[in-house]
Amino acid sequence: MARKSRKDLIRAANSGQALPEQQQTAAPTEMVYTAVGYARLSVLETRDRKDSEALQNQKALIREYIQGQKGLKLLSIFEDNGETGTNFRRPGFEAMMETVCAGKANCIVVKDLSRFGRDYIEAGNYLDHVFPSMGVRFISIGDGYDSADATTADCLIVALKNLMNQVYSKDISRKSGSILREKIKRGEFIGGYASYGYIKDPEDKHRIIVDPEAAEVVRAIFQKRLEGASNAAITRWLNDSGILSPCCYRYQKGILIDQRYAQPKPWGIETVKKILSSQVYLGHMVQGRRRSEFYAGIPDRLLPKSEWIIVENTHEAIISQADFDAVQALCEAKNREYHARLGKYDYLGKSENILRGLVYCGDCGRPMVRYKQVVKGKKVTYHYMCPNYAAMLDKSGCAYKFLREDILLDTLSQLIGKEIELAVDAVQLAKRLSAGTEGQIAARATELRRLNLELERIQSRKKSAMQDFLAGTLAWAEHERLKSCFAEEIERLSEQITALRTEQQRQSETLTVDNPWLRTFSGLRLPDHLTKELAQALIQRITIYADDKIEVVFKYRDEREQLLTAINEEGVA
Repeated sequence: MARKSRKDLIRAANSGQALPEQQQTAAPTEMVYTAVGYARLSVLETRDRKDSEALQNQKALIREYIQGQKGLKLLSIFEDNGETGTNFRRPGFEAMMETVCAGKANCIVVKDLSRFGRDYIEAGNYLDHVFPSMGVRFISIGDGYDSADATTADCLIVALKNLMNQVYSKDISRKSGSILREKIKRGEFIGGYASYGYIKDPEDKHRIIVDPEAAEVVRAIFQKRLEGASNAAITRWLNDSGILSPCCYRYQKGILIDQRYAQPKPWGIETVKKILSSQVYLGHMVQGRRRSEFYAGIPDRLLPKSEWIIVENTHEAIISQADFDAVQALCEAKNREYHARLGKYDYLGKSENILRGLVYCGDCGRPMVRYKQVVKGKKVTYHYMCPNYAAMLDKSGCAYKFLREDILLDTLSQLIGKEIELAVDAVQLAKRLSAGTEGQIAARATELRRLNLELERIQSRKKSAMQDFLAGTLAWAEHERLKSCFAEEIERLSEQITALRTEQQRQSETLTVDNPWLRTFSGLRLPDHLTKELAQALIQRITIYADDKIEVVFKYRDEREQLLTAINEEGVA
């Protein structure tokens, strides 16, 4: 009788058929699969740590699952710590596949599909073609998927999940978010580091305990506020006393490893205000203040207080309820007093802050604050000042700046006028530039067609290699080598195509009269006065330095420079 191959033997076992020796000597027995587990964490999930509890949790889940199944026997668990799931060129994954291809294992177990990989096409190839052709069973615990008894509906669901993993990366975010939210509701701490005044419990990272040294500083801050000191005065006292700011303190204690905090950085008034208003010092856990949707490329957003999750009495309090309430009442009274003072001279007229969010300090980079000043109860003027300097004076590291708003607005009007003149002069030059580059445009179009044809050829060769592997005429190791070569070539061609298309776009949009800077400024007339709408439309950022030196960055700066550079280089006149 002809010798059976390893694949034939595995297929026979999977289908419930008896092996050749069993046909002659014994009745069929239940198939026992030799299983390997696979766990993965992404670069973001590792957070610069050598190991992660989340990775250990994955491995523990896989180990417990396999031990709880009669037909599974664990060989080993492979892992990739800090590797992306968007491709399969990972050391741990490749080592696992070498083990499987050597016939040492015939079952792969993962926590969920997102751990396996986020490339829809590649993941589908492995699940639909590679593993079935090798007689390898695949189990995804979290998704309830087992290829040994998967239905057509299960396969469709898996395909859909793979697609969702690639496009949105929502699967892991949703699962993790749900687990974390339950932990938050139970009052468990889930942050990277505790609020200033506390540290994570070495015995339980989901609890926080008092840090005696920092707690004394917190108590002093509250006491000074109760004694009548302003937030600015408290900030100056902290810096004058040489007390390390929270980030620098955490760096000194080894809690933070970011080198930015190796050098002392002063306390800021906002940090003091945050400490004075935080219920964490009452012994309450306050979490869920922000919502992260990183998978969608959406920045974190601060939620309204009504949506915060507050669990009371989860840890030792640093501040008494009476002192905390007294401070809040004092702060509210000061706020009312401040707003009443602002409105005292409303009869003199109000002026809209048309530069809101545009003016920054040249030293610390923080937004500058617009201050109202009343001269002898008869005249109102506005000035811009750095809040760091206002709170900490010479300790802030910021130079004195107190720029009058009317002077700044006059300067801006002059600069906008010059920008309009420059744009008007550049219109005709841009037309001549566009007419002289028609040959370059045609050459780029030809090159783009050539690159696209080459890309199609490489993709076809990659597909053929996959078919050869599935047909058994190409070894897995050679297939992986070819796949890696094809991937590099595809990446190279894709980069060239992208660069060429970018250049085409730049040629058609930036080096013509359609240039957004040219369109915006050449169509303007010098306004009698600057409006909020015009300022927001034209200005990117205003930076104020010492001695009232002003730097203005207009919008479409890059497009402006590209056009003017091209005009000079081509010698258009």
